[in-house]
Amino acid sequence: MITLILSALLAALHGVQAPPVAPAPPQQRVGPSTVVPPPFVPTAGAQPAAGGTKPGTMPPPYIEGASQFLVQPGQTWQHILAEVKPGDEIIFPAGFHVAQVIDGLQGTREKPIFIRSRDRVPAAVACDGDGWVFRKCKHVVVENIMFLSPRGAAVVIDGRDGQVAPTQPWPAEFTLRSCTINGARANAEQDAVRLQSVTNVRIDQVQVDGWNDAAVEIVDSRRVLVRGLMMVPNNTMPQKVGIKVLGDSGLISVTGCAFNKTIRVGVQVGTACPGGDVKFAPAVDQMRIDRCIFDGVGTGVSIVNARDLVLSRATLINPTDAIYAIPDDAGTISKVLVEKCLAFWVPGALAKFSPHPERILPPTVTLSDNLWYSVELPVAWEVLGAPFGFQSAAQLTTLDPGIDTTTLRPRNGEALRYGAHSIAATQGKRLPDDPVDSDPPPVVPQRQP
Repeated sequence: MITLILSALLAALHGVQAPPVAPAPPQQRVGPSTVVPPPFVPTAGAQPAAGGTKPGTMPPPYIEGASQFLVQPGQTWQHILAEVKPGDEIIFPAGFHVAQVIDGLQGTREKPIFIRSRDRVPAAVACDGDGWVFRKCKHVVVENIMFLSPRGAAVVIDGRDGQVAPTQPWPAEFTLRSCTINGARANAEQDAVRLQSVTNVRIDQVQVDGWNDAAVEIVDSRRVLVRGLMMVPNNTMPQKVGIKVLGDSGLISVTGCAFNKTIRVGVQVGTACPGGDVKFAPAVDQMRIDRCIFDGVGTGVSIVNARDLVLSRATLINPTDAIYAIPDDAGTISKVLVEKCLAFWVPGALAKFSPHPERILPPTVTLSDNLWYSVELPVAWEVLGAPFGFQSAAQLTTLDPGIDTTTLRPRNGEALRYGAHSIAATQGKRLPDDPVDSDPPPVVPQRQP
């Protein structure tokens, strides 16, 4: 009898289930969770060369045994593309070279194809419409080339089939480095560098002297690194935007760049959505802007259509329109973090601090610790408006950074916790898979008298 009772109790206990445990609420990812992996960097030729040691002599190839094809000034070079093998180099001596459309040029991860100048004086590409257009190319490195007076884009990296965008961006594995784009002809749509439907692209240490629409335009592209870009406006050109990121783009990193005077918007993040209709265009997702210097621009960052955006350790000197802004035609605005930034302006220079439409709610933007300083504060907050967003830390407004007018570096040591020159931002961290130091000192804008 006792055995039967115990058996019945055990069976009953076995049938009783523990109450379900409520799942932990998902953690809200804000800012620091945005990890933007770097694009591919070739292990061969990771450090760009400046050409041969003597004028007229060929530089040694990056990869032992590689062939080098010399293209003379004024010569078209479509005919040699079929002969170029992975690891080979296309070399251009000093002089004027022709614009070119390059279709399907492909190296490999271990042996990229290099396109570069022979001499320390860079070869110059005389652009008419576009300069060099790379269509569905892969594992290519272009370095130490000068592009002159484009009416279209000086460099186009395009992963589309004609005008048809692929379902997935083309894996370009492309590096553009140590190049200069000088001047532009009148054309409202002219960009210096244009990326269209590609992934894994690196734009490194490029200088742009004058443009119309955008110095760099990124459309429907992912895993793009723009590093050390120097933008030098020309007073005769509109220079609407420094870096423009549009369409279904994501995993974008902009680091150590210099945005000079007269640029209307430093960085535009996202495609506008008329009437705020978020279905009009996808949001740019996972983008980081860090250690950049904005000197005398209109608006530092225009947040148009973005999800998971970080503005970190930026230095903004005398912006005229806004520190950051959300326009009336903004789409999705979600998980935006502004941290460790430094802004300084003289009284009367800044129109609004962070203008935004009323329909955008403050929790969409998080403000960590930042330094905002002007002699006109705190009285001017009534005109400028308070910094827009949820303040997760106090905003420092009483510490004069003592900006050096040459280096734009704070003289006040306490202010070195903020901005592009911050001590924590220059410890030489390296990105994964990147043999090149990923954190050189930020490029300082060239100040005009």
